[in-house]
Amino acid sequence: MDGSEGEPSATLRSQQVQATRRAVLAAARASFGSRGYAHTSVDGIAAAAGVTKGAVYHHFAGKEALFRAVFAEVEAEARARAIAAGDPSGPPIDQIVAQLNAYLDVALDDEVQRITLIDGPAVLGLNLDPDADQEAAHAQVRSFIAAAIGDGQIIDIDPDVLADVVGGLALLGGLLIARAGDPDATRAALGQALEAMVRGLAPDEKR
Repeated sequence: MDGSEGEPSATLRSQQVQATRRAVLAAARASFGSRGYAHTSVDGIAAAAGVTKGAVYHHFAGKEALFRAVFAEVEAEARARAIAAGDPSGPPIDQIVAQLNAYLDVALDDEVQRITLIDGPAVLGLNLDPDADQEAAHAQVRSFIAAAIGDGQIIDIDPDVLADVVGGLALLGGLLIARAGDPDATRAALGQALEAMVRGLAPDEKR
């Protein structure tokens, strides 16, 4: 047996550390999602997670670092839900429309709204340096668009620019929904507008 008798093994200690981090993140996500950034405290997160305040600071430098981790987690989940909506066997334009509509649907979720579309821009700004997951997602969209252009399914536009535009449309749509007096009506109107814009990317003979 590794280590002194009665002391936890290195594997068990690692599992305990990871369990503590997950508990802290889960408590932070619940608080940020329901109470908002301004009304969430490290003390409250520690209490909800059942750990000491020191344990929270062992994993995260402070409330903003915790929020950044939660933001990344929620945003990655929202992006994954949108990507999964497209039928890979369907025409590229249809896939883009389906994914944009899926993201607009995700933006109706209260937790997503509060964390990524209301508090996220206010706390972290809109000009975040993309992380590895975001860069990988952009590269995936760019490759998809470039292939569709090569197949004559989308008009010949710089695929990097078009990937940025599609991502920007999704973000703008989410922001508008999160700030709307009637989110459902806004989502419906945005769906129609974004679909019309995206279908305009098809060559004339395919419209």
